[in-house]
Amino acid sequence: MKPGADKKISIAIVDDHQMLVETLKLVIQQEEDMLVVGEAGCCADVLELVRRVCPLILILDVSLPDGDGLSLVPKINKLSPDTNILVLTSFSDQDTLMRAVDLGVSGFVGKNQHLSELLSAIRLAVQGEIAIPASLLLGLLGRKPHPRKQALEVPEHEPLTPRETEILSCLAQGHSAGEIAEMLHISPLTVRTHIRNLIEKLGVHSRLEAVTYALQKGLIEPPL
Repeated sequence: MKPGADKKISIAIVDDHQMLVETLKLVIQQEEDMLVVGEAGCCADVLELVRRVCPLILILDVSLPDGDGLSLVPKINKLSPDTNILVLTSFSDQDTLMRAVDLGVSGFVGKNQHLSELLSAIRLAVQGEIAIPASLLLGLLGRKPHPRKQALEVPEHEPLTPRETEILSCLAQGHSAGEIAEMLHISPLTVRTHIRNLIEKLGVHSRLEAVTYALQKGLIEPPL
C-alpha cells in the first residue's frame, strides 16, 4: 500500500522520551505528505496502537521502559502487514542492528541523524527502498549470518543471475528501483520483479536483509 497523490503517509511513533516524540511530531507535521496518527511510550501500548491506526510507517525505539521493542516486530508484521517499521537507534549496538535486519524491518533512523534524514528514511521505506546509511551496512559486514541462513550454503542453493547480482549491488549503493531501472535501461516493474526473485532465492524478508546478507557472503562488493 502506497499513499496516493491525495493521501498522506500515516506515521506512528513509539518512544518513551516525550521531548523527542514532540520534536519528531513537529518536524513530520510540517511535511505536506505526512501525518502523525498516534504515539506510544511502552511495549504494552504498541499493539493496540497499531491495531487502531494501522500506520504506514511505525518509528520504533528498541529500548522501552517495559521491554524490548524489537520483540514486538513479528506481532506488528502479522497484525498490520502494510506497516513499515523504522527502528530508532543510536547505531552503537551491532547485535541489535543485525537482529533487527533478521526480523525484516524496513530500515533505521539514527537518534543523532539530521531530521531531514528521518524524512528521507520515511519516504524510502514507503517506496519499498532501503532506509539505512551505507556506513551501517559496511559495519554489519563483520557479523556472522543468522543461523537459519546456514541452509543457503548447500550446493543445491539456486545461484543469483548476473542481473540479480547487478541489482543487488545497486541497492547496496543506495539507489532506488526507479534509479536502477534508468541505469540499467529496464522498466521499474522489471527491477521490482528481480528484487522479489532474489529475496526469495536468498530466503530473506526484505531488501535490507538481502543486501546485508549479500555483503556478508561476498556475493557483491561493498559500496565505495
